[in-house]
Amino acid sequence: MATVSSLEQHVRDELVQLLLTSQGERPFLADFGGGVRRLVFEPADGATAAMAKARITQAIDRWLGHRVQLEYMNVAVDSANALIEVDIRYRLAGTTDTRVLRFQREGG
Repeated sequence: MATVSSLEQHVRDELVQLLLTSQGERPFLADFGGGVRRLVFEPADGATAAMAKARITQAIDRWLGHRVQLEYMNVAVDSANALIEVDIRYRLAGTTDTRVLRFQREGG
């Protein structure tokens, strides 16, 4: 049986699971997912950054909006190095406890 050490860790795990799941991956929850893993196959350009930011924001609001408050998100691209970075700052709902997640894809 898996155990979680704290509510903060549990919420972080839920957020990571949401963001790394691709939409359509779960048959009975076809809209579930943030699609961050798909960034591996996308070009490092402004359109990809805008699409990723919109998709991630929408997924967090829909599936975890009752658990976390999104404070800041930035999706940065460096086309020359085929680098995509996603920085997310969030806090647990009802607290002042701010957390940060970073996803990075390098190389094309």
